[in-house]
Amino acid sequence: MWQASTVDEELIVFFDGNCLLCEGAVKWLNRMDDNDRLKFAPLQGETAKRYGIDLSDDSMAFAERGEIYRASEAARRAFWNAGGGGVVLACLIMPLPIVLRDWGYQWVAKNRKRLVKNKGCGLPEEGMGRKMLK
Repeated sequence: MWQASTVDEELIVFFDGNCLLCEGAVKWLNRMDDNDRLKFAPLQGETAKRYGIDLSDDSMAFAERGEIYRASEAARRAFWNAGGGGVVLACLIMPLPIVLRDWGYQWVAKNRKRLVKNKGCGLPEEGMGRKMLK
């Protein structure tokens, strides 16, 4: 009897759990994710370790169907999969050369803790708990 193999279709956004800018981006992605497709996990957590996510390059990661994407491509894919306004944003940055996208992404990543200095509320926000992985 033929049986289909199981495909891991989890879409996971890995973010810096110690960064207010990153937490804000996760909240924004969650609000765009009307179909509840995305899950979120801190880079410092157990899920990131299980996926073998390297913390050394100072960028977010995105897991999609077993592939891991980093930096601007991770952000683009997260926006695309969130749907709504995220698709528009993903389409706007797609034509840019990857070198330019990654340069801009890395500049923000390196300066993120200086860009957002005020204290904010931590994750998860109301209704987001079931989408947070450890």
